[in-house]
Amino acid sequence: MVDLAKTPCSGCTKTLVGEVIRVGESDHFHVDCFKCFQCDNLLATTGFFARGSKYYCSKDYHELFGTKCVVCTKYIEGEGFTVQGRSYHTECFKCSKCEGSFSSGCRVLFEDSKPICEDCRNKSTAALNKPSTCKGCSKPISGRSVIAMDRDWHVECFACNYCRVPLSGEYMIKDGDPYCEADYLNLFGQKCQICEEFIVGRVLQAGGVSYHNACLACHVCGKGFAEGHDIFTQDGVFWHTECEQYLEEGEEGEEYLEEEEEELIVGGGVDKLGENMADLAVNDQ
Repeated sequence: MVDLAKTPCSGCTKTLVGEVIRVGESDHFHVDCFKCFQCDNLLATTGFFARGSKYYCSKDYHELFGTKCVVCTKYIEGEGFTVQGRSYHTECFKCSKCEGSFSSGCRVLFEDSKPICEDCRNKSTAALNKPSTCKGCSKPISGRSVIAMDRDWHVECFACNYCRVPLSGEYMIKDGDPYCEADYLNLFGQKCQICEEFIVGRVLQAGGVSYHNACLACHVCGKGFAEGHDIFTQDGVFWHTECEQYLEEGEEGEEYLEEEEEELIVGGGVDKLGENMADLAVNDQ
């Protein structure tokens, strides 16, 4: 049992008195101290999201870390997934031809990066009335084949463009050529300037350098940067424009030169690098 009289508020660090909110296993707040880390709006009577040890309102959480469904353009909450670099709500993922839903275990094919059911694909192929040829070697296909990048391949022909190892499962695309994930990242990947890990997913670019969305924070207030924000940067230090007055007051012994304004660019990391991971469909002919 927690002794609230001896427990500090996780927001202001003062002793807990009056109405108290417990969040998670160990955080306790005064009602007026439980605020969004980004905008300082109160969270006691609204829904909130936790990321690490920080709490956010729904709007700021999605602007900072969220992903939009390519069909309805709304942020994805709850069930969703990403395939071929495009994210969907589960209920929005339907055949782009007949708008039918995909039942569990059925094959999902892609045409011009849009999902299509097997029935519609067969109708489309029959309408063309020409034999299937391998995208890799241009020879007719018989036996087992792979459907990837909206084309048919011999299983052995669908290989990484660099190491030539046949691909199965997930792969990456650059300039129309498939790559295994390891070679794609080594050849074309961007690394976060802060953690030095490859960026897959949303990327922040400022001052010509790339960052993970969760790694880049304001030097003054410690909060992240939302899409479209203007920021200031100097010698690898970043801050919100509204925090500049506090920076100018300065830390003792530290001087800042005239700063440059940079535009913060937020986007899909893999969109900057190429296209996203995709899945293979294997069939018999």
